[in-house]
Amino acid sequence: MSALEQTMSNSPSVTEMERQPLTSAEKYEKLAFTFCKMGTTGLIAWALTPPIFVLLVAAIAVALYGKAVTLGLLTSRCILRKPLLIIGFWAVVGIADAMWLFVFRQM
Repeated sequence: MSALEQTMSNSPSVTEMERQPLTSAEKYEKLAFTFCKMGTTGLIAWALTPPIFVLLVAAIAVALYGKAVTLGLLTSRCILRKPLLIIGFWAVVGIADAMWLFVFRQM
């Protein structure tokens, strides 16, 4: 038996390894991170996407990260890492987008 075969026979299979169940905060963070990625994509492609998309995604991200924080989330996979910083960023983006959509665009 080669060393590789011996190592593979000693390692547990995927079915034997059990994942730790996600906490409520981790579930909300996972969903919020999805909206964070969507919003970032919308910001990058602002000229190609409807501005309302960015506003909706920002509002959803703020709500989901807010719920995750209330459930005990301390860090995120988002590049900003700190959930309160992420909430602040998306709140500013949402306010700026709403101002542009409903105030400045009317002028």
